[in-house]
Amino acid sequence: MIGPMDPTSTPPENSTQITNNRLDQPAVSPSPPGGRAGVTRKKKRLSPLALVLLLSASFFVIFMIVSGALFLYRSPGKGVGTSALFSSGSVGVIEIEGVILDSKKALEEIEELESDSDVKAIVIRLNSPGGAVAPSQEIYEAVKKLNKPVVASMGSVAASGAYYIACGAKKVFANPGTITGSIGVIMEFANLERLYEWAKVRRFTIKTGKFKDLGSEYREMDAEDRQLLQDMINDVLDQFKAAVSSGRKISLDQVTKLADGRIFSGSQAKAAKLVDQLGTLDDAIAEAGALGGIKGKPRVSYAERKRPRLLQLLLDDSMGEGESSQSRKGLIQTLIMELTGNPAHPAVLSPGVYWLWSGSR
Repeated sequence: MIGPMDPTSTPPENSTQITNNRLDQPAVSPSPPGGRAGVTRKKKRLSPLALVLLLSASFFVIFMIVSGALFLYRSPGKGVGTSALFSSGSVGVIEIEGVILDSKKALEEIEELESDSDVKAIVIRLNSPGGAVAPSQEIYEAVKKLNKPVVASMGSVAASGAYYIACGAKKVFANPGTITGSIGVIMEFANLERLYEWAKVRRFTIKTGKFKDLGSEYREMDAEDRQLLQDMINDVLDQFKAAVSSGRKISLDQVTKLADGRIFSGSQAKAAKLVDQLGTLDDAIAEAGALGGIKGKPRVSYAERKRPRLLQLLLDDSMGEGESSQSRKGLIQTLIMELTGNPAHPAVLSPGVYWLWSGSR
């Protein structure tokens, strides 16, 4: 029989071992009713490298989706949505706006759309009162040489040099209220002789021929000067009339009756056989698509345009951005001209022979 333990007695050696074993054991969570006892574990966190890889994969997928959409839809936001992979082609549109002083932009766009095998036909969208003769002729010749069907579409104004360009197209559309025509040539000069006298300024000229200072602002133009200039612009007018007669398939005599500089509404121009049909830009695009053999509603393609740099935007005088053949002064130059009271209209600043409707200024 074992009696009570003596309080002064030493505990057995194995009791300390038992206590230490219990402290070393992991904490056991209470068992749920009817369940097993579980051990508490720490949750694993996503490593930074895995997070970066996951985000990179997500951005790559989004990039591929957007790139595919841009590839499949050549002209988003233009009212067309047919896939480029399954359609029979597109209609290219070239926009010519404002006073025509340079042909470089328009010629580049014509060349780009001509070399694009997906473009089956081209629409020349004209919203211009005309401009300098030589650039208008260069654009007209490039339009005539295109190996694809070309349709001209007139906006608010397509007069003089702009109408000359339209004559190179296979078919011409105008809105009923379009201002067109103005078949003629104009040159402008200013005589400041009396102003110089008032300011007590005398100008002197040393020249090699009697016509070398022709058109100078410091002297009156005599009859011989006027006749020389008149003969020249008559020759340029004959070039204009020949292009209209050839492009519109009407006799030269009939063109001569219309070539006194008068303007026409779109409806009047159709009655005079200067345009083929009344219609909008969409109508012209649909007609071009049909001429190009495109089935259904055609897609629309625009030539790629380079955006000007900031310095060019401020200083350049020949950006033409957004306007195929119009030169504009830089923002700083325009501001200076406005503050000093100098005329900002390009045709006033640049001497030359113009196919230009003067009523547009």
